[in-house]
Amino acid sequence: MNVRLLDASHPQWGSELERLGVLLGEGANPTLFPYHFLYVTLSKIGGRLALFDEGDVPVGAGFLFPRRLAGSGESQRRTYTLRFHALPGAAPAADAIVAACQAALPDATVVFYEPAGALSYYRTGESMGLVEVGRPDAGEAAATRTLQRAVWGSPDEFLYPADIHSAEFGAGTSLVARVDGTVAGFLFGFYRFDGSPLPGDWTERFNGAFRLESQTMGVLPEYRGLRIANLLKKQQAELAWREGIGVVHWTADPLQYPNAALNFGLLKAIAFDFAPDLYPFRNELNRVRASRFSLTWLVGSKRVREVPALGARAEIVDLTHRRFIPRANDGCDTARFDLADEFLAIEVPADWTALQQQDIGAAQAWRALTDELFAAYIGVGPGRYVVTGVGADGDRRFLLAERAGDGLWARLGAQA
Repeated sequence: MNVRLLDASHPQWGSELERLGVLLGEGANPTLFPYHFLYVTLSKIGGRLALFDEGDVPVGAGFLFPRRLAGSGESQRRTYTLRFHALPGAAPAADAIVAACQAALPDATVVFYEPAGALSYYRTGESMGLVEVGRPDAGEAAATRTLQRAVWGSPDEFLYPADIHSAEFGAGTSLVARVDGTVAGFLFGFYRFDGSPLPGDWTERFNGAFRLESQTMGVLPEYRGLRIANLLKKQQAELAWREGIGVVHWTADPLQYPNAALNFGLLKAIAFDFAPDLYPFRNELNRVRASRFSLTWLVGSKRVREVPALGARAEIVDLTHRRFIPRANDGCDTARFDLADEFLAIEVPADWTALQQQDIGAAQAWRALTDELFAAYIGVGPGRYVVTGVGADGDRRFLLAERAGDGLWARLGAQA
C-alpha cells in the first residue's frame, strides 16, 4: 500500500479534490464533506488529503483531521482521524491503510475512521433557560442536515455529513439546541493544529498549539428570538476550556452586522485576520465575493468568561456621542486610509443580505471598498488595528477597531 499526502500548498490540491468529488459521488454521497470546506479549511486546520494506491491502482482517499495533541515542545505528538473513503470497486484493508499513513507520518498517531461504518452517539443536555444544549443522538445528528437545508437552502453537495457527531469521529464541537424536545439549532467544529501567529504571550497563555475551529452554526428562523446562537457558542467555549483549549477560531462575513453584534458585542471575539474572496462559492447570502474575517475567541480570558450565558446583551456603542472616533468611510462612496488614532470606526451595511438581493451594484461597491479598508487597517503589526466591537449612529452600523500593541494584548488576554 502506498500513500501520497497533500495539503493546500500542493499545485494539484484543488484538482485532486474535484476529481475525488466526481469519483465519490459528490452531492449523492451523504458522507462526503462539501468541496468548499475541503478546499479552504481542511488544510488550514492542519489536515491533509491522503491518496492511496496498490501498485498503480488507486484504491481510496482519506481526509486527515486533527484529533489530539499530546506532550509539549519537541516531544509533542499529533493524533489524526483518518476519514477514509474506498473508491468504487476497491476494498483495501483498514490495517494496511493505517500502516501506510503511519509510515508517512512517523511522529503522529492515525486513527482509522469509516463514515459508513458502525457508529455510536451519546445524547447529553444542559438546561439554559427555555433551551437545552447538548450532544445529539443519532436521530438529532441526522436532523442537522435537514436544518442546513432549512436555514440556508443548501443543495446536497453543500451539506455537512451527519456522522461527524459520532463518538468515533471525535469532532471538536458537536452540539444541538432543543426547544420542547425539537432540534432548533446546531453547532459543530473541528480541532486545529496551530494557526495564525498570536500576539503577546497568548500562545503560551492559551495553549495556542492546539485550538478549535468552529465551523458551522445554524438556528431555525422560528426560534431566533430565544438567542440560541449565543447559548450554543457559550457552551462551546465552556467545553473547550475544560479540555484545555483556550483559542477558538471561526470565519465570518465582516459585512453581516447582526453576526458582528453577536461575535464582537456579546461573545467578545476579536478579528485581526482578513481574507478577501476566501470561498469559491456563490449563493443567496454570498452574491458577491465571499470575503471573511477569521475571528479569534480567547475563551479562557476574563473578558470572555465574565459575560454570562443568560441575560447578557450585546454591547453596541452609541457613536452619536463618540465623535472623537474617526470614521474610515462614508458608506461605500469615500474612504480614508491615513488614520492613526487609537480607535476607528468602519461602516458596514445595516442589512447586508437584503442589499445583495435588492441592489447588486451597491453590494459590489460595499465589498470592494471595505475589502480595501480591511486590507489596509486590520492586523497585528505596527500601525494596524484589531476589531473588538460594534457601534451605531442612528440607522448606520459600524465595526469598531483598536490600535494594535502590547497594551491591547495585555487587556484582551487578561485572565480572571
